[in-house]
Amino acid sequence: MNQAWIIVANPENMARVARHGVFGLNTKGVLAKVQPGDGVVAYVKGEKAFAGLGVVTEGYYMDDAPLFEGGLFPDRFGLKLELLPQERWKDIWWFLDDVEFCSDKARWSASLVGGIRRISLGDFEVFRRGLA
Repeated sequence: MNQAWIIVANPENMARVARHGVFGLNTKGVLAKVQPGDGVVAYVKGEKAFAGLGVVTEGYYMDDAPLFEGGLFPDRFGLKLELLPQERWKDIWWFLDDVEFCSDKARWSASLVGGIRRISLGDFEVFRRGLA
C-alpha cells in the first residue's frame, strides 16, 4: 500500500459504495490520484462514525450509471469496502489523539469536507487497529 484515504458519504450512499464497489464524486481532482492497492477508511457523515475499511481495486474512471442518492457522481474509482455492523462503528473520539490528518483537533470535522481525504499510512494503521 502506497497511500491511504478517508472517503465520506451519508449512510445510504456508503451502503451503495460497499454494495457496488464504487466510490464517486463530481470532481476528478483528488480521485485521479487514487491507485489500486491504496487503503480506504469509510466515514459515515450524519452518523459521525468510522464504519469500515477497504482497498482500491480500480483507479480513476468516469461512468454515468446512476448508483448514488443525491447526484450522479460520475468521477469514480473501484474498491472493495467491508462495512462493519453499525454497533461496531466508532466516532472520531476513538482516534483523535492518535491521528495526524486533522491539525485542529477542536475543528476535526473540517478535515473531512469534500468527500475524500488523503491520510498517512500511520493514520490508516490507527484506523485499521481501531476498527478490527
